[in-house]
Amino acid sequence: MRKKRLVSSIALAATAACGAPGTPSDSGAGSGSHSGSGPRADLRSGPRSDFDGDGMGDLVITDTSATVNGTYAAGYAAVVRGSADGPVPARHQVITQDSLGLGNAGTGGRFGRHATSGDLDGDGRSDLITQAGSRTVFIVWADRETLAGAVRLTGAAPHVGDFDGDGHTDLVTSEGPSTATIRFGPFNRVGKPSRVKSVDLTTDDPAYYTASLVGVGDVTGDGRDDLVVTWSHVYADEMPTPRATVLYRGTADGGLTKGSRLKDARGKDMFGSSVTTADVNKDGFADVVVGLPCEIVGEETRPAGGSRLMVAYGGAAGQSSGLKATTINDSTPGLPGSPVSTSCGFGDSATAGDVNGDGYADIAFTAPTEDGESAVLVLRGGPGGLTGQGAQQAASFPGTPRLALLDMNGDQAADLAIGTLFPGVGDGKVRILRGGPSGVDPAGPTLIGPADLGLTPRPGDGFGSDFGH
Repeated sequence: MRKKRLVSSIALAATAACGAPGTPSDSGAGSGSHSGSGPRADLRSGPRSDFDGDGMGDLVITDTSATVNGTYAAGYAAVVRGSADGPVPARHQVITQDSLGLGNAGTGGRFGRHATSGDLDGDGRSDLITQAGSRTVFIVWADRETLAGAVRLTGAAPHVGDFDGDGHTDLVTSEGPSTATIRFGPFNRVGKPSRVKSVDLTTDDPAYYTASLVGVGDVTGDGRDDLVVTWSHVYADEMPTPRATVLYRGTADGGLTKGSRLKDARGKDMFGSSVTTADVNKDGFADVVVGLPCEIVGEETRPAGGSRLMVAYGGAAGQSSGLKATTINDSTPGLPGSPVSTSCGFGDSATAGDVNGDGYADIAFTAPTEDGESAVLVLRGGPGGLTGQGAQQAASFPGTPRLALLDMNGDQAADLAIGTLFPGVGDGKVRILRGGPSGVDPAGPTLIGPADLGLTPRPGDGFGSDFGH
């Protein structure tokens, strides 16, 4: 059958009926909703994407560099449905800005940027949220068999959480270098939230000019989500470079209260180019995992002391008083595959999920190896926090793989999705490695290529270059 060119209509190929709505699995991520108070242990940093409410995660593959309908870097988000047997490529949907009927994408619109998901309207199914351009956020509503109907909002860097602890999913977006807007759920289908609150993120340190939204999680364990913000210094090339990570605590009225800066084991500011949250020691407090693979995002500049992965453990005051922050690098005992952190790249693409179903969040990330490839490593969570004990090398690839952890078959163990950052690397296919009691199984992966989703990539496209989170 001749391959189809990516077109503007939303195409859903369904060869099996969707399951009945159910309770989403906690393996890989939470829904962003929480009822009640007290510490909780939701693994919320992988994709929260259960669009049909069947309890099995649906994988979101994004390519912001893709040419769509002749428009360069218009971008798309492709949804592959999960099932009891794992991902089903035949049940897919490709969503572009053109397909939403809210204005066509312009050159460099990069639809699919900052893609995330959460149940904004409270119907038990996750909705897709993504950015296009520099100041536009789209919400694409989920129904049982398809994602259809959308609204557009003003903002950037969308994240979801429950900042007032009322059990409804809220949406926070950046409104500039020092302001955020929280839209509180539930939303109606025309995009109107229950209420709106503006949050001042102005830095109190004159060395830092830009505040960026980078993560959400209940770090303080009070039943309300907290916002993780990076403070950046802007150098002569105008590239904001992270230099501090600050926690803004959720409150009963939904406002955010600025807390302290997160510190490493030496008491110095913890910062990096990627942040995810998950409860790796199962104490009911979300932990903040920070990757510092390169000194400046997009440049191969090795950080002082080497590239690394760091964990600040959560606590009632914002950071644990009993468990010191952890730094993972090539000197951490137990790491397989001879990774090196003295070069740029260690700690890249960090993502969290419970790969063996034991209730502890595990962390997958990439690290360069001595032979010039990138190892995909999985660190096991445990009572003592994140260590190299029991670490697993799930794969090794040239280039820089992109990762996501998500339970796609409902067995309470997160599966590992691996894509490539650069076009032309490897066979150009996304690999899905099943999770289970022994961890990630590298044997017999599910392979998903562009043709499986009816796509014909153009030169410069990067299928599998990122995932929704």
